[in-house]
Amino acid sequence: MSNPAERLEGLVLNGEWEVGPLIIRSPMATGGNFSQSYKATHSDGRVVFVKALDFHRAFTKGADLTKVVQRVTEEFNFEVTMLEFCARKRMDRVVRAIDSGTADVDSSPLGQVPYLIFEDADCDVRSHLDKAKNKATCAWKLRSLHHVTTGLKQLHAVEVVHQDLKPSNVLIFNADSTNEVSKIADLGRASRYDGYSPFDHKDWAGDPNYAPPEVHYAFINPDWHKRRIASDLYMLGSLISFLFIRTTATAALWQSLDNNFWPAHWTGTFDEVLPYLNHAFSQATSEFGAQLSSALAADLIPIYSQLCQPDPRKRGYPGQSLNKVALERFITKFDVMARKAQIGKYGKP
Repeated sequence: MSNPAERLEGLVLNGEWEVGPLIIRSPMATGGNFSQSYKATHSDGRVVFVKALDFHRAFTKGADLTKVVQRVTEEFNFEVTMLEFCARKRMDRVVRAIDSGTADVDSSPLGQVPYLIFEDADCDVRSHLDKAKNKATCAWKLRSLHHVTTGLKQLHAVEVVHQDLKPSNVLIFNADSTNEVSKIADLGRASRYDGYSPFDHKDWAGDPNYAPPEVHYAFINPDWHKRRIASDLYMLGSLISFLFIRTTATAALWQSLDNNFWPAHWTGTFDEVLPYLNHAFSQATSEFGAQLSSALAADLIPIYSQLCQPDPRKRGYPGQSLNKVALERFITKFDVMARKAQIGKYGKP
């Protein structure tokens, strides 16, 4: 049975956007499990990114068709609602949705394919690091962190948490100009304090590979702000690690932790394992700092330590609550550091 979500090429969406060839999904791709991707072009030459909902990929053997369609549609409509909400708030560091609708592909039961149209990025942060090593300088990495932190702050200011911040969800715009901008993408796993999310019942909504340590040990703070903002802060800190040494905070922590204390082997409480996590984190952080210039390490490692502190109750800027202003100090610090890097204070810009 053919898949309608894979046959949008040549269609004109909303009478404006002609859809190009299907973008073949990379075997290394994360996220986008129930969607297909395209580029589309307007008659005036503008190019956009199209995310088409793929019901076929959501099916598992023996699954109830109606329940799968209901669940995946609910999640898609939630993302549409979140994007519309963020657009009204004019968040300039969050990827903007331009339009949405349904494409009539054929008369099959799943022949009507819901889609979202986004502003088109040049690449994500992973491919930028791989393909533009001469441009992915210390100054660029710090400016990208400033942009991403600003985007998180914009979300937090309206009581929204992202919950799935990872390298593939940081997109680069204007990559070949002096106006290069990093923006946060994919609000499909977000949570809103005063609204419904289809993933709020889960202990962890995002990619488990990027989850903070408390999630792996089933330590769940019932306070929405302390739990979810602490997670966003951790993933921001993990992005620091990825940008500079191409590994995540969680991967570095497990590598430094004796496997007797790994979540799969540990039978005690989170508080009982914390001393071992703290020791492993200290070791991993020292190894991270050793790969940086001494001047950069002196400024960056304290930030990394504050964001990725294994105990979520102690995470964040010292003396500052885990609430919608928790990122303000970090925004300022990244801005100052990016300026310092630009003039060579950390070595080669």
